[in-house]
Amino acid sequence: MKKNDSDCGLELLESDGSTVRFQIKGKLDFESVISLNLQARKLFRDFREITIDLSDVSYVNSAGLALLLDWKRQLVLQEKKSLEFLNAPQKLHNLAQMSEIETILSI
Repeated sequence: MKKNDSDCGLELLESDGSTVRFQIKGKLDFESVISLNLQARKLFRDFREITIDLSDVSYVNSAGLALLLDWKRQLVLQEKKSLEFLNAPQKLHNLAQMSEIETILSI
Protein backbone atom coordinates (compact mmCIF):
# COMPACT_ATOMS: atom_id res chain seq x y z
CA MET A 1 0.00 0.00 0.00
CA LYS A 2 1.33 3.42 -0.90
CA LYS A 3 2.37 5.71 1.96
CA ASN A 4 3.64 8.71 0.00
CA ASP A 5 4.62 9.77 -3.49
CA SER A 6 8.01 8.06 -3.30
CA ASP A 7 6.42 4.69 -2.60
CA CYS A 8 5.82 2.21 -5.32
CA GLY A 9 3.65 -0.85 -5.06
CA LEU A 10 2.93 -4.04 -6.93
CA GLU A 11 -0.76 -4.84 -7.24
CA LEU A 12 -2.09 -8.25 -8.26
CA LEU A 13 -4.58 -7.78 -11.10
CA GLU A 14 -5.34 -11.41 -11.95
CA SER A 15 -3.94 -14.90 -11.64
CA ASP A 16 -4.79 -18.25 -13.14
CA GLY A 17 -2.70 -21.20 -12.04
CA SER A 18 0.87 -20.52 -13.13
CA THR A 19 0.00 -17.23 -14.89
CA VAL A 20 -0.22 -13.86 -13.16
CA ARG A 21 -0.63 -10.20 -14.05
CA PHE A 22 0.64 -7.42 -11.79
CA GLN A 23 0.60 -3.65 -12.04
CA ILE A 24 3.31 -1.35 -10.73
CA LYS A 25 1.90 1.87 -9.27
CA GLY A 26 3.85 4.98 -8.31
CA LYS A 27 7.47 6.02 -8.67
CA LEU A 28 10.05 3.51 -9.83
CA ASP A 29 13.19 5.16 -8.48
CA PHE A 30 16.14 4.87 -6.09
CA GLU A 31 13.87 5.19 -3.05
CA SER A 32 11.38 2.51 -4.09
CA VAL A 33 13.26 -0.25 -5.92
CA ILE A 34 14.60 -2.12 -2.89
CA SER A 35 11.23 -2.57 -1.18
CA LEU A 36 9.51 -3.23 -4.51
CA ASN A 37 12.07 -5.89 -5.35
CA LEU A 38 11.58 -7.63 -2.00
CA GLN A 39 7.80 -7.57 -2.48
CA ALA A 40 8.07 -8.82 -6.05
CA ARG A 41 10.45 -11.70 -5.32
CA LYS A 42 7.96 -13.17 -2.85
CA LEU A 43 5.03 -12.71 -5.23
CA PHE A 44 6.83 -14.03 -8.33
CA ARG A 45 7.85 -17.33 -6.72
CA ASP A 46 4.65 -19.25 -7.40
CA PHE A 47 4.16 -18.29 -11.05
CA ARG A 48 5.74 -19.38 -14.35
CA GLU A 49 4.25 -16.70 -16.63
CA ILE A 50 4.41 -13.15 -15.28
CA THR A 51 3.03 -10.02 -16.92
CA ILE A 52 3.67 -6.59 -15.43
CA ASP A 53 1.59 -3.57 -16.45
CA LEU A 54 3.60 -0.36 -16.20
CA SER A 55 0.82 2.08 -17.16
CA ASP A 56 0.54 3.50 -13.60
CA VAL A 57 4.26 4.19 -13.17
CA SER A 58 4.30 7.93 -12.48
CA TYR A 59 8.09 8.36 -12.63
CA VAL A 60 11.04 6.16 -13.56
CA ASN A 61 14.81 6.64 -13.45
CA SER A 62 17.85 4.44 -14.03
CA ALA A 63 17.25 2.54 -10.78
CA GLY A 64 13.82 1.49 -12.02
CA LEU A 65 15.28 0.47 -15.36
CA ALA A 66 17.96 -1.57 -13.59
CA LEU A 67 15.30 -3.33 -11.50
CA LEU A 68 13.30 -4.37 -14.58
CA LEU A 69 16.48 -5.59 -16.24
CA ASP A 70 17.40 -7.58 -13.13
CA TRP A 71 13.95 -9.21 -13.07
CA LYS A 72 14.37 -10.15 -16.72
CA ARG A 73 17.78 -11.67 -16.01
CA GLN A 74 16.68 -13.51 -12.89
CA LEU A 75 13.28 -14.75 -14.00
CA VAL A 76 13.86 -15.46 -17.67
CA LEU A 77 17.51 -16.45 -17.90
CA GLN A 78 18.04 -18.13 -14.54
CA GLU A 79 14.60 -19.43 -13.54
CA LYS A 80 13.33 -20.06 -17.11
CA LYS A 81 10.08 -18.17 -16.49
CA SER A 82 8.17 -15.94 -18.88
CA LEU A 83 8.19 -12.19 -18.13
CA GLU A 84 6.40 -9.54 -20.18
CA PHE A 85 6.17 -5.80 -19.58
CA LEU A 86 3.10 -3.94 -20.89
CA ASN A 87 2.23 -0.26 -21.31
CA ALA A 88 5.64 1.16 -20.49
CA PRO A 89 5.62 4.97 -20.11
CA GLN A 90 7.56 7.01 -22.67
CA LYS A 91 10.24 7.93 -20.11
CA LEU A 92 11.02 4.23 -19.65
CA HIS A 93 11.18 3.71 -23.41
CA ASN A 94 13.61 6.63 -23.66
CA LEU A 95 15.85 5.35 -20.85
CA ALA A 96 15.89 1.83 -22.29
CA GLN A 97 16.67 3.15 -25.76
CA MET A 98 19.53 5.36 -24.50
CA SER A 99 20.90 2.36 -22.59
CA GLU A 100 20.48 0.14 -25.65
CA ILE A 101 18.41 -2.43 -23.73
CA GLU A 102 14.97 -1.73 -25.18
CA THR A 103 14.98 -5.04 -27.07
CA ILE A 104 16.18 -6.97 -24.01
CA LEU A 105 13.25 -5.66 -21.96
CA SER A 106 10.86 -6.02 -24.93
CA ILE A 107 9.02 -2.81 -24.08
